[in-house]
Amino acid sequence: MNRKQRRAAQSNLQDAARRQRQAVAREPENAQAHNELACVLLQQGRLDEAATHFARALTLMPELFEQYPALVATLLNVNPPVRAGMARAANAAHVELSSNEIVDASELAAVSRDPLLRCMLECAPVRDLNLERYLTSMRRSLADLILRSALPGVRENDTLLHLCCALARQCFINEYVFATTAQEIEKAAALRDMLAGPLDGERPLLPFQVAILAAYFPLCDLAGAQRLVEGRWPACLQAVLTQQVLEPREEKEERDKIPRLTKIEDRVSRLVAQQYEENPYPRWVVIPSNRGVMSVEQYLRAQFPTASLASAAHERQTDILIAGCGTGQQSIVTARRFAAANVLAVDLSRTSLCYARRMSRVLNVRNIEYAQADVLELASIGRRFDVIEASGVLHHLADPMEGWRVLVSLLRPGAFMHVGLYSKAARRQIEAARAYVAERGFPPTAQDIRRCRREILGTPMKSVAQFADFFTISECRDLLFHVQEHTLTIPQISSFLREHNFTFIGFELAPAVAAGYRFRFPEDRSMTNLESWNVFERENPGTFASMYQFWIQKN
Repeated sequence: MNRKQRRAAQSNLQDAARRQRQAVAREPENAQAHNELACVLLQQGRLDEAATHFARALTLMPELFEQYPALVATLLNVNPPVRAGMARAANAAHVELSSNEIVDASELAAVSRDPLLRCMLECAPVRDLNLERYLTSMRRSLADLILRSALPGVRENDTLLHLCCALARQCFINEYVFATTAQEIEKAAALRDMLAGPLDGERPLLPFQVAILAAYFPLCDLAGAQRLVEGRWPACLQAVLTQQVLEPREEKEERDKIPRLTKIEDRVSRLVAQQYEENPYPRWVVIPSNRGVMSVEQYLRAQFPTASLASAAHERQTDILIAGCGTGQQSIVTARRFAAANVLAVDLSRTSLCYARRMSRVLNVRNIEYAQADVLELASIGRRFDVIEASGVLHHLADPMEGWRVLVSLLRPGAFMHVGLYSKAARRQIEAARAYVAERGFPPTAQDIRRCRREILGTPMKSVAQFADFFTISECRDLLFHVQEHTLTIPQISSFLREHNFTFIGFELAPAVAAGYRFRFPEDRSMTNLESWNVFERENPGTFASMYQFWIQKN
């Protein structure tokens, strides 16, 4: 490109930036406008400003977290020091490097200024191995500096304190899944001991000390946590205290307010309940943006435009059951989407329900009733529903088909059902990893889950790290240590649907999967032929790597 062409290109970028700034000024809550402005700024080399607008777009449209590899690629483009650090972390997977060799202290200031990195840390678990390794080393380096009182400008360096606090919030979200060494645990314990005096009022606390401690231990476990929340702190540290002390306290206060709808006597149900009491799943922070209120039929016709739906219109309010709601992410999305509906959300775990109730209040979702119940006993509640959602619950029962039959009995004629089940073909590598965990005798404690993750990455089963659930303690326990798990096949699903007179509406699919199926079976325009889907899955075993997620209608 000659000089004249470069000047023309720069002028075009300036014009584009001006137009996008105007678009952001007109619609400051428009995520797409912020994203497009950030892309132009990135081309101009204005990295700090681009990061600011990428972070704003992410805040306004949290579903972008579902495209995590693209998000990491954006981070590397706007923050060269993070890119360099992650490259060193990738190398450290093969060559032993110290944390200081991975985290260059001279780069910390540039890294700490990045609002996109902070947003990613505060809002969702890190789901990239090299980014996790880099942040693990960063935590260790920061702890060393703070223990040695060697952090420059320890009181004044606001952006570095913001980074420490964002790292602490990430560690709480991922339930402290980052690897630790015995020496590092000793240093972290020393930090905790340093705070024992200040919590009793003997000497002043430094914000950095509190922040880095919160990156190793949840502050709610400290005996003097109340004194911490009563102090005056910078806003970023106050956010950590809210997350790690006030919110857990609020959740505990919810326990006695949750009704129990059914008995829980089945042996497997009790074991599953215990797992989720110990590790409520998942710990989430942000939820996809609300795309507007609609009816169930409107939603399904939009998602499956070629499907044949029988009208289920009625004058009363729609009644929806979320069977196995966990910590409430799914139930809140459903309740906001179908805001005119009454939603009953049940789960075995009272701890999970406490989290769900608090988040429903935070998001001002008022049309959900939460209760503790066993799916196997729901026939006893004497209620019927227009929609039942059972995603990720049936395959954890002693007999998935028995639980499914119970739910079918609760459906009104013409009602819809959303089901999520594990695919036998897609989870073969998970089953191999689960066998490895059982053979090695790892107990499902946080310490041993961390140890298991490290070991498994050195085996042929390291591909399990491609699953998003690998990156938090509760999700990894769900992935590799679950007390009960079944996998199913498309023929089994098809047989059940025929037996109970259901119409198959369609799978929820990624665009690439849908395109691949259309190319392979162009004659199946509605994409509902389960025999063809069975062939497609045999040819592409990873198609349903997460789950079979599908909608059906009762005839």
